[in-house]
Amino acid sequence: MSVATVQPAVPTSDLEQARADLDARGYCVIPGVLSKAEVAALKARLGEQARGEDARGVGFHDGGPARTNQRVWMLMNKGRVFRDLMLHPAVDSLMGYLLGPDFLVSSFTANVAGPGGEPMALHTDQGYVGFWTPVPVVANIAWMLDDFTDANGGTRLVPGSHLNAEATPRSSAYAPDKPANMPTLEDTIGAEGPAGSILCFDGRIWHGTGANRTDKPRQALLSYHCRPFVRQQENFVLGLDPAIRAAERPALLNRLGFATWAGLGRVESPRPATPLFEATGAVGALAPDGSLLDPAQA
Repeated sequence: MSVATVQPAVPTSDLEQARADLDARGYCVIPGVLSKAEVAALKARLGEQARGEDARGVGFHDGGPARTNQRVWMLMNKGRVFRDLMLHPAVDSLMGYLLGPDFLVSSFTANVAGPGGEPMALHTDQGYVGFWTPVPVVANIAWMLDDFTDANGGTRLVPGSHLNAEATPRSSAYAPDKPANMPTLEDTIGAEGPAGSILCFDGRIWHGTGANRTDKPRQALLSYHCRPFVRQQENFVLGLDPAIRAAERPALLNRLGFATWAGLGRVESPRPATPLFEATGAVGALAPDGSLLDPAQA
């Protein structure tokens, strides 16, 4: 496979062109989605959180032996500014196009690529499926909080690889097999764009974090999305802070999986009311006379 077979996407603010790039190339870059003020607010909260997790001894680092890249997980619990972002119109426009109108947030995390970090192994975000699909079942948005350049580890992608069924991992395990003709780093291009841009990419495209060869970190947020029948990467029903869950907007909670879809996610009746908060209608263990039994003894 050669990157020359499919030309890289040109950053565009035209939504129709962006969707055409997603179809033909597997990704698009849209500049100016976030204002300078929005970028500043997101960077400030992310920086505080990342430093706080390191100070508490729970910071997560990868990127090779030097472990210069920091990941921040479960951003839904870590700031209203992050939760607001998942209701941004760009999410509906792009994820709705790729995954249908009832898509879910699968996970929302941050990736701070530090100087000297090694490139991530190439992979597809739906490699665990085990077979090629004619449409994506997952897709991603990288929200650029710093300029993305080839030098600072901007995401590397193989344009058009989402359409190559022969390069699809054939194992459903978490660490899928490597097809004989899988792409290499030589096949990739670096996604570039100014801070405030987004990189949207199909879950079937081969990609990976690049190596940061500069002396400054490169920060991005990664919102990973899935069709409503796919198990989410982050379990928001268990992991979302109860105080946040009690106060959050139904539109966001639905997007996090606190709603039924086509009979999936129900707790009792096949057609229940949307269980936004808790399963108040669940039937417990009953004796023949209808009285409740001790669940531990049933």
